[in-house]
Amino acid sequence: MRSRWPRLLAAPLGLALLAIAACNGTAVVTVTATPSTDTFIAYRVALDSVLLQTPDGKKALTVLPAGTTVDFVNLLDLSEVLGIPTAAKGNYTSAVITLDYSAAQIIYDDGSVDGLQLSPVNASGQAVGQIAVTATLDPSNPVRVAAKQAAQLALNFNLAATNIVNVSAQTVTITPMFAASSLPIDTKQVLIRGPLVGVNSSSQLFTTGIMPFGGTVGGLGELAIAATAATTYEINGFSATGATGLAQIGALSAGSPIVTYGTLTSSTTTTNTAVAVSFAASQVLAGRSVQAPGIDRVSGVVSARSGNTLAIEDGTLIASDGSNTFIPGTSIIAVGPNTAVTILGQGGVNANSPQQISVGSTVDAFGTATATSSGITLDASAGRVRLDPTIAAGLVTVQDNGGLSVDLGLLGGRSVNVFDFVGTSAAPTQYSVNTGGLDLANSAAGAPVVVSGFPNSFGVASPDFIATSLLDPTTIPAELVVDWGAGTAAPFTTFDSVGITIDVLNTSIGLRHQMQVGSQAINILGLSTDPQIAPATGSTSIFSIGHSSSGTTESFNTYANFITQLQSELNGTVLATGITAVGQYTASTFAFSATSITLFLNN
Repeated sequence: MRSRWPRLLAAPLGLALLAIAACNGTAVVTVTATPSTDTFIAYRVALDSVLLQTPDGKKALTVLPAGTTVDFVNLLDLSEVLGIPTAAKGNYTSAVITLDYSAAQIIYDDGSVDGLQLSPVNASGQAVGQIAVTATLDPSNPVRVAAKQAAQLALNFNLAATNIVNVSAQTVTITPMFAASSLPIDTKQVLIRGPLVGVNSSSQLFTTGIMPFGGTVGGLGELAIAATAATTYEINGFSATGATGLAQIGALSAGSPIVTYGTLTSSTTTTNTAVAVSFAASQVLAGRSVQAPGIDRVSGVVSARSGNTLAIEDGTLIASDGSNTFIPGTSIIAVGPNTAVTILGQGGVNANSPQQISVGSTVDAFGTATATSSGITLDASAGRVRLDPTIAAGLVTVQDNGGLSVDLGLLGGRSVNVFDFVGTSAAPTQYSVNTGGLDLANSAAGAPVVVSGFPNSFGVASPDFIATSLLDPTTIPAELVVDWGAGTAAPFTTFDSVGITIDVLNTSIGLRHQMQVGSQAINILGLSTDPQIAPATGSTSIFSIGHSSSGTTESFNTYANFITQLQSELNGTVLATGITAVGQYTASTFAFSATSITLFLNN
């Protein structure tokens, strides 16, 4: 965070990218990830480079100036801005992404406290090092860069398609799978991190550079961000809202670290050329609320609390020098009466107590870290703790007026088995959730639910959890994963313009053959009818065909283009080795409405 960016001159009223050379444009590149039915605690891999290329190969656009490390588990619920490089005019039709697994930290959640560390291998069982994959865009929608205009590229790393876990061998077989699109492919919240460049209060804008993934490698470019009266801020440990918060941002020095959550929007013309990319901020962290000189930060989910001692399993340490380290095992955090507590997204009065930190709380704790033989100890007794929203998933046992009792499966992304609820009123098989005015119409007993919110204060009687949002079987993103081992030439009973029907009687079906809906797993081999995958309606869809031998992926923004290509490629000699899909599943009709489909072929 030591880099200093020149102060921004008065910004224009539009929300366009800044400082664009007259003959060039820019490309706003984001990256996200889709989950796997195999739950990972950490998936830290070196991202060596990302390049965009024109069809003739004469133009290549570097997105990252140097390699960095990314934990793809942290990208399951959001997208992050990777870079905003200046680009020569032209159409860019593919992205080349290079990963390095040589020092990867891949931890699988097998239900144990520490999880299971996996060794990445290729299909032949050999250790994996550097891998380059090429993701081509839909031919109808390349990244079109024009002078003084901005285009967008979304990259999606598919954890389910990329990885096959072998628990007994403690390995994970890697075939990297990225989809690429110049159109939005999801509605996730977007995160951008970097040094503050400047503020234009009259236009309600501030500008930030790029520092992706909380590391020390600076990205390319700058972005103007729009603030509103509803934008909440935490600046140097204090909360504010609206114009007050923006004024406090303006008082910070250029180069101060700033992290923004919000919405990224592309405006397009009738010719589908991006003319502006805007970012609207919902939540902002700045200054010492991101990092401070001489202060360390440990982030993770509280697995146990005894008095003023918190335990975190498999946390992340951002040291005072900016280094980002995964911490296997148990980290201990000491809090006390003088620990300041803030809550992400809740601006205004700072009247929180350390008692609000409970088992299941997702925290960023600031203090002084000391390495021990078993992990890290962080003294935050005179420091700060920020509470971030926690996600809890399970099956409903009882529905009451304004509340649910849930048999927990996951809390904060971890198996419920790792949590010690001593000192709370919580029982994981009857976890009480206050849902307030949230809609419970589809949350009957036995139904899977996913709630986001905050565990109740430590030592306080039920409810155990205060939910701010709820997903039920009609809204939980379902995931389908099927493998065919060495491959099959006939994975489907039909695949046409209507949909894809999986043949559940195919004898080549491998270890994975299920649908996951929150905490509910459905074995497709037990279904009485072959499930059909049909494209969902809407504009945020991506369909892909991966090729394991060539290391390439073809991406399509429409199902029609995808299925036409698939029918030409799955021709009786090429073998399908796996399929993943994300969308909504209706059990009564065996219908899967997909916003994303990925099919892997062996060629």
